[in-house]
Amino acid sequence: METVGVINTRKMRYTGPGLRCLKSGGLHPRRDAHCADDDDVCHQAPFYGRPWSQSKIRLVPCPPAAHPKRRIGHYPLTSQLASWVLDAFSNYRPSRECMDLVRPFGAELHAVLDTERAAGSGLHDLDLVELTYQVTLEVGGQILLAATDNGNTGDIQPEFHSSQAARDEHFAPWGRLLTGLVCDPPIISQFPFYLMMCQSFGLETDSSQENYVYSALTGVDWARGKNVYSERFRAFEERARAAVPNLDDRLSGQDRSFWRVSLAYLAAMNRLENSRAFTTPRVSHIRTGLDPLLLMAVRGFDTIGSAYMCSDGAAYLDNAGMDALVGSAVPNDVMDLHTDIYTGETRNLLRLLYPSGQSLDAAMATMATVLSGMLCELFRGHKLARFGGREDGRIAATSPPYSFCRARHRRIFEVLEAYVSKYPDFWRWTWDILRRAKSQITEAGLDELLVEALGRAGSQEPGRLSRTLGVQDELADIVRRIHDLWHGRLLDPDKKPGWGRRFDDESDALFRQAGEFLGGKGGITGEVYKFAIAYGRLSMSLPYIAYHTVDAIILSYGTV
Repeated sequence: METVGVINTRKMRYTGPGLRCLKSGGLHPRRDAHCADDDDVCHQAPFYGRPWSQSKIRLVPCPPAAHPKRRIGHYPLTSQLASWVLDAFSNYRPSRECMDLVRPFGAELHAVLDTERAAGSGLHDLDLVELTYQVTLEVGGQILLAATDNGNTGDIQPEFHSSQAARDEHFAPWGRLLTGLVCDPPIISQFPFYLMMCQSFGLETDSSQENYVYSALTGVDWARGKNVYSERFRAFEERARAAVPNLDDRLSGQDRSFWRVSLAYLAAMNRLENSRAFTTPRVSHIRTGLDPLLLMAVRGFDTIGSAYMCSDGAAYLDNAGMDALVGSAVPNDVMDLHTDIYTGETRNLLRLLYPSGQSLDAAMATMATVLSGMLCELFRGHKLARFGGREDGRIAATSPPYSFCRARHRRIFEVLEAYVSKYPDFWRWTWDILRRAKSQITEAGLDELLVEALGRAGSQEPGRLSRTLGVQDELADIVRRIHDLWHGRLLDPDKKPGWGRRFDDESDALFRQAGEFLGGKGGITGEVYKFAIAYGRLSMSLPYIAYHTVDAIILSYGTV
């Protein structure tokens, strides 16, 4: 299938060829096998023996007539679980050491779920939701233990970690615009920005303050850790709950349990990671001995992307929904591999799936397949949103721009400079990765599950689109300057040393300038979404592709 520009970046609509491509698309995805008993899977072996599988509170689904807007499963807002995920979960046997480590944190998470069950509206299958997060917590513990056992460890460099690195002031105006609150530390604002980017994918009209504030609260548990900012995170949480009383479902009349459950999972994982001193290998790969499909599934749930999938909290956990969840993790892990090795982050798919020390050609083949698989997933997400009546693909489409602007490490171009400076053939390798990726964007590639593509990336089997701004006036000038910085100036052979830090600072300044300009307009207007779409398209271009070269080098030679 010939690649086309799917989006007219000036008029912010699908191109004629792109729309025809979406309509035909050659998509014939494999139908998911339906398991007749999967409505009660949480109470079957091997899960029945887990402490968290026992609850005295019985869930009752909301009757169909009571929720006519959406019904994607036995419970209106929860689909069935993809069969490959159920198989991977069923075959997983956590070690005794892992269960001893995780048990107190799983119990805390279970208590929150029981509270939600007691107040449940019947819209969400909270038993299935708990299953996904509890197994993810268990596997997260198993990975931490495996990383500690891997040897070749080094001291963590805490200044790289988001909650200690600061340099996140560029988010301040976006936090005020989206939540109506002063988000302090500004790092908290990255999650409302991610939600807004998701909303822009389908130009959604529901921009309730409560959802943006809840998304900001997810940032509190994600970033708080054990550091000097902990008190500021706690103070923000108190201010947010006092300022927005409608976070209470009894006052709002809305079921936002999906936010609270996600918050509880993040809190449990945060406490687990800080419960003792863990170490990680200084090479990229973490050997776990776990099923790759299990690792991919739990990485998808670990993103808490199911809370961001749909404005009403609907969770698609079928094949396409799991592709979206895993797809929301992949760009993040591609962009962060270098930093994750230094910070000791263990739940990075590239670290978990692909071995260190392979030849550069093999590593480039791996990263080309990762790139092509992700591009195919973006196409499928657009098709489902345009013609399938479901918007869950937005979390995958939003991941690249989130990775470029967020305060995770704020060394995007600085890291890139280090690799470009050390390896004279860097850009030649980058174009080669892009060429290999485009050759795999085929009809078969579009029909393939993303997890299958990620699996092929490791096995090096043969296989698969493309995409492509539309704002005006001052905002258009900001977009043009970002484009020039990330493309024309990035390829300038006469850049002076230190260009990486300068590019990061200029990128942040432009991002902040856009937030201040839009904040002055008042409210989440159409211009906000137009900028979001433009920023999203830019974030899938040259610098993002270049990070696949960085990762290929790391997989082959190690970090610089």
